[in-house]
Amino acid sequence: MKKAALWTGLALCIAFITWVAWGLLRFDHDIDRPREGGFSGWQCDADRGRDCGS
Repeated sequence: MKKAALWTGLALCIAFITWVAWGLLRFDHDIDRPREGGFSGWQCDADRGRDCGS
């Protein structure tokens, strides 16, 4: 029973780390490409020098 609980805990930790890493990768993608559905355009309004699709 104890061994199963440890393996379950390990699996949950790995799943959480994977989920956080995927979120950070998506966030990085959204920062680089705000007009592709990641942000509402606030980046492009503040920085007119970037190619934001308009």
